[in-house]
Amino acid sequence: MDTRVTELSDAIFKAAMRPVTRLVNTHWHFDHTSGNVFFGSAGVTIIAQENVKKRLSSVQSVPFVGLRDGHYPPEALPTVTYSSSMTLHQGPQQLLLVNYGSAHTDGDTVVYISPANVAVVGDIFSNHFYPIIDLASGGSIDGVIHSLDEILARTDEQTKIVPGHGPVATRANLEEYRDMLVQVRQRIVDLIAAGKTIDEAVAAAPTREFDAKWGSGYVPPNVFTKMVFSSLTYGGSTGR
Repeated sequence: MDTRVTELSDAIFKAAMRPVTRLVNTHWHFDHTSGNVFFGSAGVTIIAQENVKKRLSSVQSVPFVGLRDGHYPPEALPTVTYSSSMTLHQGPQQLLLVNYGSAHTDGDTVVYISPANVAVVGDIFSNHFYPIIDLASGGSIDGVIHSLDEILARTDEQTKIVPGHGPVATRANLEEYRDMLVQVRQRIVDLIAAGKTIDEAVAAAPTREFDAKWGSGYVPPNVFTKMVFSSLTYGGSTGR
């Protein structure tokens, strides 16, 4: 077993002075679900959007980044699922879990915690990296932008944004990220309209001015361009 899971459990206990009783998976990718076996075996209630359970129940692949995972044993599967939203309570805090449709995957959960004014957004936002758009799991660039628009509409300048990777961010950081995605998307739409192939789109470097800030993560600029191109060509519309 990965010792990082026990270290995480111990750290949570020290901070909260109580054991973990409920766990929310923001989506199915292993870096967000690999603790399920440990926590599920300990009787923790695992909660997720319904598509997460479906995907963890079988072998899944993300071709662009070579990720492959599953299937998970029964004790590691979510035991409580929802379709569009659900509400939890933890002491004085209310947790609203929302799925805005396919974005990073088809099973993303955004968690709004009030009155703490925190939004946990999973891999819809990585600070500051280009995102994985998991087309094999129903993800799309249009869906990511739609979810970001919805998150921005529900938050304010004081909201703490917890990304899937990277440091805690502000709403202004999230807005900058959303605007970057919109600009890159439009440039690739224009390249598709001009009849460019996916390799020609990569060669045109539509992300060039953003690479210094966003291109040093786990998704390099050429791979991100291919994901967006493929999403718009095979998994979405270029008319947005």
